[in-house]
Amino acid sequence: MKVAVMYGGRSCEHDVSIITALQAMSNLAKYEVYPVYMKDGAMYTGDALMDIQFYIKPDLKKCQRLWLLDGIFYGRVKNVLRKKFKADVALICCHGGEGENGVLQGLLEYNRIPYTSASVMASAVSMDKVISKQLTLGLLYNAVDEICILREDFVRRRDAIIRHIETYLEYPVIVKPSSLGSSIGIRTAKNGVELVQAIEIAANFDKKIIVEKALVNFTELNCAVVSDGEEVVVSEIEQPLSWQEFLTFEDKYLAGAKGDGREQRRLPADVPEEVKAEVKEISKGLYLDLDMAGVVRIDYLLSESGKLFVNEINTVPGSMAFYLFEPVGVCPSELLDMLIRGAFKRASEDKKSKLAYNSAVLKNFGGIKQLPKYR
Repeated sequence: MKVAVMYGGRSCEHDVSIITALQAMSNLAKYEVYPVYMKDGAMYTGDALMDIQFYIKPDLKKCQRLWLLDGIFYGRVKNVLRKKFKADVALICCHGGEGENGVLQGLLEYNRIPYTSASVMASAVSMDKVISKQLTLGLLYNAVDEICILREDFVRRRDAIIRHIETYLEYPVIVKPSSLGSSIGIRTAKNGVELVQAIEIAANFDKKIIVEKALVNFTELNCAVVSDGEEVVVSEIEQPLSWQEFLTFEDKYLAGAKGDGREQRRLPADVPEEVKAEVKEISKGLYLDLDMAGVVRIDYLLSESGKLFVNEINTVPGSMAFYLFEPVGVCPSELLDMLIRGAFKRASEDKKSKLAYNSAVLKNFGGIKQLPKYR
């Protein structure tokens, strides 16, 4: 079975995606694996991509550029496209950007290639924090109070926007780009000056910005769910730890690599059993209610009073959440098997839907030399 492992892409989380892909490829021994590295709007493959050292100073001349046409990946030989391989399934390892927001999923659906992440719609709405929060509230789960503002509106009516936020939310607040992950562009604000600075930073990354009421003395909890199209498995719950007011990009990805000895997570989380049960129940409920697929990690905030809030939904979590499933008996290779089975299951279900409807419209208009004009 030929597996196209797709990663990289135009995203602030590009580098993290590379790590996830390399981890995944090392656990796909029984498959024929083709790395598909997306860089600057193009796709590449080649043995050089299997070595992490390549990405420190990448030389794409060592790789072969790919074109995807009608479900087949082609390479170019002397200005002629030659078939490279036909993927049986695409394992999506992209974080953020077009690889997670539904764009890549749409490309694969158009090319009839089964893929391992959530659908186009589920990916798109989960990537947008504003829309995903509205869906969460619509399903009667708790979410922190927020206000959404647009970059252009903030530029035109800065003072009015700040007054509006201060009317409805008390400080401290947390400011986020709406469609970004890994805590990039996020800042907290304790007063108006800091709020303006935080919005300006977030506006560098997204045209839509969220301002939320920041919880104080909260506990962050993460839980993942995966399905092979039949069985739904809920992971262990982790408690990420941070020295900051929120979990920063450095906390998530750089602290451990630096070897500074800081404990990055508690696994399992150090919270009461009834809280764990609630987290697992909500995670499974959201996964099913939002028609998710693949592996999804849901992040929560537990307030000091014990109230649980849904924070974010990640449809392609870092490292595919391998470490969260190992405590419940699912090793990385088994998790990848589940993802691939699930991709085929969903693709087979999609084939049952009629893609065309035979109508008499063109036949009826066939004898008319000129179409009627409508005013």
